[in-house]
Amino acid sequence: MSILSGIALLLLAQGGVSKGDQEIKHPWHGDFKDDYKDPKTKELIMHYRMWAPEKQPEQKHLGLIVCFHGMNGNEDHMTGFAIEAAKRLKLSGEYIIMGGKSKGAGWATNDDKWLLLWIDWAMKTYPIDPRRVYIWGMSNGGWMVKRFGWEHQDLFAGIVSYCGGGVDFSGTPKGEKAAPKAGPGSPAETKTEWYFVHGDADKEVAVDSSRRAIKELGEKGYRYVYREIDGADHGGITKYPEVADDAFLFLHALRHKVVPITKDERTSLTSMTGKTKTEKPDVVTPMLNELQRIGGAPAERAVKNALDNSDAEVKKAAIATTEKTLYGREVVMELIKLLKDKADDVKTEAYKGLAVAANWRYMEAQEILQQVAKKKGAAVEDRVEAIQALGKVVKLDLLGNFEDKNVVWTLVLLLDDDELKVREAAFATLKDGTKDTFGYTPDAAPAQRKTSVASWKSWCDQKAGPLNGPAGKS
Repeated sequence: MSILSGIALLLLAQGGVSKGDQEIKHPWHGDFKDDYKDPKTKELIMHYRMWAPEKQPEQKHLGLIVCFHGMNGNEDHMTGFAIEAAKRLKLSGEYIIMGGKSKGAGWATNDDKWLLLWIDWAMKTYPIDPRRVYIWGMSNGGWMVKRFGWEHQDLFAGIVSYCGGGVDFSGTPKGEKAAPKAGPGSPAETKTEWYFVHGDADKEVAVDSSRRAIKELGEKGYRYVYREIDGADHGGITKYPEVADDAFLFLHALRHKVVPITKDERTSLTSMTGKTKTEKPDVVTPMLNELQRIGGAPAERAVKNALDNSDAEVKKAAIATTEKTLYGREVVMELIKLLKDKADDVKTEAYKGLAVAANWRYMEAQEILQQVAKKKGAAVEDRVEAIQALGKVVKLDLLGNFEDKNVVWTLVLLLDDDELKVREAAFATLKDGTKDTFGYTPDAAPAQRKTSVASWKSWCDQKAGPLNGPAGKS
């Protein structure tokens, strides 16, 4: 028995550690290591590293991120990586983050039973929301989260795979049922969501493994995000904290789409749903905090009602929650409606909410932002706000993937728009993410812009594919 385990048992024997009115079953918090053993046989189930916040809620409100190391790695490998991202984002107080050590040098199918026991123990020991359980792995761990996550979508709301090996997604995951490939009821709206990161210079795990994965998932109708990084090798992809932070925020925004909310949450939602449409900000704002925490489809109706409230301050507060929490397609469609709101500040906030949805590949959000950005009859201010929202989409695309090809093409074509402010906004979204700006200046005369715009188009054709070809239509 480790010293840590011995002290833990002693404290438990004395009644546990009290935090306010709550008695925490497992007394350890902070960043620590320990062994989880079978309570009866004392057989080692998992050696692990864990981060647990000191202040824990009485209710099951914490998220859980389970991390998977690469071949010949250990419990520190991805666990520390995820903990650092949580700290940068000031979200470490909302999560249990834990990483285990595989039985062998790397993860394999015979680790599954131990993982399930260990995850079950963590969820019973800490106040973890079962709708907020996620997995994150790299290399061999990236392969593991793809396979293990695919087979156990009933457990995980979101999956992040860094440079993971190939996985066949043709098998039937637990609870899988036939669903339409797009729209309401599709896997994009009802199943686990995915986030992939890979470097195109990876010599240990070929980048094609992630490219095949997104192709297979896309064909099945799943929503995914893919960040491919030009010139990055196997370990190089960990040197982009902006990507890690985006992946963490992606998980933070997701809720499991099948795991039910609690009875108390249902009661709370019933009480809030009608009030969010009619009450004033002082009443609705506290409700929005709870709706943001609940998230997902269960909170959708109440949030939509808040977005339809006649009070502009309520609308803005409701929109602000969509920048941190995803509720589903219907709320995205409601944000689109608010682009025509009579209050300019409401419209400005709606663009911000749509930027987040578009970044995580809600196609409805991407399409409306492109339409407004290109619409020559629209107010210049609206077009600029749409372009700035599209800038959030392409910021990480420009690292090398160009997954959102139509968005990149839209911004490139706007470099030759008639409106100076439109050209300036489009250029601002592109210039910092590219090595060469081809001598382009937004205020140059049309004849002077001609050559540089042609170079931008050639660059986009090479990177994103032909404007009117299959690659350009993604």
